[in-house]
Amino acid sequence: MFRRLSLQSRMIALVTAVTFVMMSVIVWFDSYSLQKSVEETYISQLNGMTIAINGRYEESHSITDVQQIFDYIQYKNKNVLQLTLYGKKSVLAATDRERIGQPTPPAILQTVESGRTSVTHMRDEADGVPKDLLAAPLKEDGNTFGAIELLLDTTDTSKLVRERTTLIIAVGLAATLLLLFVLSAIIRTMLIRPLLRVREAALSVKQGQNYKDIHLDNASLEIREVASAFNEMVHNLEGRYNELEQAMNTIRQTQKQLVESEKMVALGNLVAGVSHEINTPLGIGVTAASYIDEKSKEFAALYESSRMKRSDLEEYLKTVRETTGMLQTNLARASELVKSFKQVAVDRSAQIRRSFNVKQYVQEVLVSLKPNLKRTKLQVSVQGSESAAITSDPGALSQIITNFIMNSIIHAYDADAEGTIRIDIAESETGVTIRYSDDGKGMPPEIVEQIFHPFFTTKRGAGGTGLGMHIVYNLVTQSLGGTIRCESEVGAGTTFTIHIPMSEGELS
Repeated sequence: MFRRLSLQSRMIALVTAVTFVMMSVIVWFDSYSLQKSVEETYISQLNGMTIAINGRYEESHSITDVQQIFDYIQYKNKNVLQLTLYGKKSVLAATDRERIGQPTPPAILQTVESGRTSVTHMRDEADGVPKDLLAAPLKEDGNTFGAIELLLDTTDTSKLVRERTTLIIAVGLAATLLLLFVLSAIIRTMLIRPLLRVREAALSVKQGQNYKDIHLDNASLEIREVASAFNEMVHNLEGRYNELEQAMNTIRQTQKQLVESEKMVALGNLVAGVSHEINTPLGIGVTAASYIDEKSKEFAALYESSRMKRSDLEEYLKTVRETTGMLQTNLARASELVKSFKQVAVDRSAQIRRSFNVKQYVQEVLVSLKPNLKRTKLQVSVQGSESAAITSDPGALSQIITNFIMNSIIHAYDADAEGTIRIDIAESETGVTIRYSDDGKGMPPEIVEQIFHPFFTTKRGAGGTGLGMHIVYNLVTQSLGGTIRCESEVGAGTTFTIHIPMSEGELS
């Protein structure tokens, strides 16, 4: 509870507690001192009486004279309730005549054996009147032969002590309240308000507002030093923030250049694949064209020499049909390849959002990767929804699939190792989920945790840049507006699960 209080409330509470303790000590000490002063006064009175009685008794040895002194003292002092002179065996004189001759209590003589006056406070009597009982030794020739006992009514004294205590408490409370009021004003002026100024300045820095230096001319030296240190810290932070912002801009620009570089590398690989794939049907077409040209020249020579037979004409026609069929088939194949490569290349370079069928597009991307896959013993299968379509950036998806395939070829399998890569496509209300998995080496947990970090690679010495998976992560989360998750286990392969929303803004 105390920790929840403000600084000002804590300080006032502590000062109040300390003041209360000090005031209690002062009241107790004053009351104790006053009580002791009263006791000393009573003792002085009793000592005076004792001296007077001792002198009178030594002169006359008459108890009657002592009795007269007792009666006189009681008559003059209304607070004297009773005076008693004890002998060693019985009461010799007393203001209460009935007590004369009664046995002396042994305790009274034991009390005065030390030669000092004793004081006993009697506050719980049945009549409710506060009393003090004083006892002093009675001596003759230096020897104690009895005791004098004085019973006083201390009502007036007790009242005086109470009034004095009440006055001290009232003055103490008034002084405490005044002290707390003055202290509260001083604390608020010299401590709380400057600290609130510092707090407001800290909040303005936190909220990104324009900062104004704190000037606390009326505050204490320590608070001014804190404010000066805070001003200096903020200025240092602003300078470091500007440096950090410049560094971040440099990093973003470098990252953008690296991404573009990776795109150009991928596009170069695509062009190499195009030339390799198209060379085969075009080569067959050129061979077929050369063959039919040669056969046409031979047929023309037979015709010109008038040696052509029916069988020659039939054989020529058969050759023409076979060769033209071969030409049509291979030119159609080349045309399809060009069309597929052109679409993928345009998507990678243009970054235009359009609607497309996911499964068909993935298959088109795989066509461009055939040159890379032909050099391996890996099988790639595409399964799942035939109708799944999204409105997004197809070039980003092309680069993602390419990076996955190349990552599997480089990292998941050894050279000449056999394996299977599966691409499963599922459609849902929120978008399309692509599950890419291979049955390769897999990865330990510490690598899975860093798989999307920039510049992280396990093939640093083999030319790896560590940007492939980082680029994939950025393409999925930024270009496609989706999510990506990696799961892997050593010896059990790796799986990437990508969720892409149907269109921009429909993030899962």
